[in-house]
Amino acid sequence: MEHYLENMKTLRSYVNDVEEEAVKRSAEEQKQRTAIVALESDLNLVRSETKQLNEEAEEMLKKKAVVGLEIAEKQRKITSLQTECSTLKQTLELLHQEIASMERILKEKRSYYKKAEEELNYKLQEQQDWFHSHTQKMPVNIEPVENIPSMQGSIEGSMDCALHLQVLQMTEKQKELTIQLESTKLKMEELETKKIALLSENCRRELREMDLSALEAEHNALLCDKSGETEYTESLQDRINQMKGISDTVECRCGEKYKVELELAGEVI
Repeated sequence: MEHYLENMKTLRSYVNDVEEEAVKRSAEEQKQRTAIVALESDLNLVRSETKQLNEEAEEMLKKKAVVGLEIAEKQRKITSLQTECSTLKQTLELLHQEIASMERILKEKRSYYKKAEEELNYKLQEQQDWFHSHTQKMPVNIEPVENIPSMQGSIEGSMDCALHLQVLQMTEKQKELTIQLESTKLKMEELETKKIALLSENCRRELREMDLSALEAEHNALLCDKSGETEYTESLQDRINQMKGISDTVECRCGEKYKVELELAGEVI
């Protein structure tokens, strides 16, 4: 009996130890489950972060490719702009040369017109002096021409011949001067056309923005030169009109009066 009680006591002690061990194992298992859940949560978080990092890496690679394309495009544009800049510089140099050439031509034309005006004034004064001197040198003590028909015809023929010769010379000079004026106008129009063509050819927005003030100054200078040429042309045209209105009356000793007038068509009245 005592042996039985002792065994029962030993069994109870063993059962208590087993229960305690079971409780400990249960608590350890709960800890491990909690740790596993936390580890799974961390693992999911890491997976999510890894996926996000992969997506960001792919996005960065795409952006890198786009930036590389933009850099290549910018470099191509820079090369193109450098080429265009060189072309524009050459064009600008050609424009300066053409403007200098036109200024030289306009200066020569101005000098030519001034010389032509002086010659025209001289010729006009010479013709007027000739008319006045011819009138003053008419003889005053000669027998009336009415009484000598043959002499009257001779004098009238000589007078008509001289006057016609002078008038024809003036008419020819008028025609030559008119032709020169027309030729000058055509040349001025041609120069203006060339200037416009040169200004419009290869003149892109960069050139206009870069040297707009300089080109405007040169254009205004050309307009001033053109205005001066126009004034010379108008002055020469006024001189021609004055020559067209030249008329004088020559009175012969016989009493006949001859009126010499230069018309538009060069006829003598």
